[in-house]
Amino acid sequence: MTTFVERINPDVIKMTLANCVDDQEVLQSFKSVNDILSSVQHPLFVMTDIRSNPKIAITSTLTGALFGPYSNPNLREWLIIGSNSTAHFIERTLAAATGRKVTRWFKDENEANNYIMRNTQHASVA
Repeated sequence: MTTFVERINPDVIKMTLANCVDDQEVLQSFKSVNDILSSVQHPLFVMTDIRSNPKIAITSTLTGALFGPYSNPNLREWLIIGSNSTAHFIERTLAAATGRKVTRWFKDENEANNYIMRNTQHASVA
C-alpha cells in the first residue's frame, strides 16, 4: 500500500502518499477521506503529506478529490505538507472548478500542526 489515511484526532484526517502511487489507491484514499468527512458533525482538516515527492496521477487525483473530499461541506481546509508542481496544478484546477480556496501549503508537519492548534479548540495533534 502506498497511501495511508487515518483520523489522527477529532479535527484532522491525515493522508500520506509514498513516492509511487497507484491510480486505484489514489481513488480509494479519496473515498476513505470522503467517507470520514461524511460521517462527522463538524468540518475537519485534511492533512496530506507529499514530502516523498510522489508521482501524482493527475486524472485520478482530480477525479477523486473533485467528486469526493474537495466538494464535501465537511472539508474545513486541505493542508498540504511538501510541494511539487503537479500538486500545485491540481490545487489550482480544483479551486477553479469548485470556487473553493481551501488549501494551505506547509514545509513540514510541525508547521501544519501549529496551524491546526491555533485554529481549533483541541490542543494536541498526533
